[in-house]
Amino acid sequence: MEVKLLNGKVTKVIGGLGAALGLLTALTPFQLAPVCQRLLELTSGKMTHMRCHYTGQGEVFLGIVVVLVSLIYLFNTSIPAQKALGGVLMILGCAVIILPTNLGIGVCMNPMECHTTARVLYVLGSLTIIDGLVAVFQEKLPVSPSKDIKA
Repeated sequence: MEVKLLNGKVTKVIGGLGAALGLLTALTPFQLAPVCQRLLELTSGKMTHMRCHYTGQGEVFLGIVVVLVSLIYLFNTSIPAQKALGGVLMILGCAVIILPTNLGIGVCMNPMECHTTARVLYVLGSLTIIDGLVAVFQEKLPVSPSKDIKA
């Protein structure tokens, strides 16, 4: 069985865009659009972080994983492996979207700073899903032939 190889501009764009989206996802919760910094006082008198803080930590982890998967995609030349990594990117994009909702950890109930963070993460997650879709269906993209495509 012969494994098809593709090493062209499309691969570089998909991998680079995925890495950039992962980096933005990792930086969003605490740098670009920070979650709430306040602490919540429990009935026992102890102070703890609100849900949005833990959502932010989860998003940092997901962003790092998106960067790693995108870099593996970027340096892998096998189309079946790239399609599988595209599927992983789509799943990670869904996780980025779900985490700030009530299906995931969620954000504060009151309208606070973390709601802006959630909106940014929805956009980044959606773009990650689109990046993964392009990776899965990369053979069907109309691309002009370049010198570095191997058949």
